[in-house]
Amino acid sequence: MAFDFLTDTSYTFEDKKSYENVILLLRRHWFTLFLKFLGYLLLGLLPLIAYIGIRFMTSSSLGGLLGLIAVIYYLIWWYGLFYVITMYLLDVWIVSDHRVIDSEQHGFFNRTVAELSLEKIQDISVQIVGFFPTWLDYGELQIQTAGTQEKFFFKEIPDPVGVKDAIVEAHNQFIELHRDGIEVHEQPFEIGSMTPLDTDTPV
Repeated sequence: MAFDFLTDTSYTFEDKKSYENVILLLRRHWFTLFLKFLGYLLLGLLPLIAYIGIRFMTSSSLGGLLGLIAVIYYLIWWYGLFYVITMYLLDVWIVSDHRVIDSEQHGFFNRTVAELSLEKIQDISVQIVGFFPTWLDYGELQIQTAGTQEKFFFKEIPDPVGVKDAIVEAHNQFIELHRDGIEVHEQPFEIGSMTPLDTDTPV
């Protein structure tokens, strides 16, 4: 799978069970952050362009006023850039050998965390739309759950097809180890380490 570091099982997180092993830890694709950086870079150049334009258009001394406006502008600019980076780092999707966790940050002081047991996964679909997502291989993954629980969305993640395959494999492994409703704690699960299951195995 592309981005091999995403399959590192050494990750830990709050409320991780002692017997639980992390299969995937995902954030949005780096290109989505790059696009926002590019936008902020252009916004950062606006005061310089405006200053040069005003100096050519007027001979009056507006240095003090322009300086004050520039300071206020760049304070807001830095705040916006810090916000974008913080949201990128704090939006995380975790797949373990027992559950899927969706941790999303909505502003600096509002976070929602939802989790889904692997046994409740009913269907997984992937959507890759657009030139850059197709070229760089990132998109959205949707998990349909059994019952009335809301759908899970992984947004703009790298290699969504590979992630889907890993979740399906983890789901099958979980069902195989819990056929009798008994928790079996074995060696850490590794992607690709399973033998194929019977076609009669319930999913």
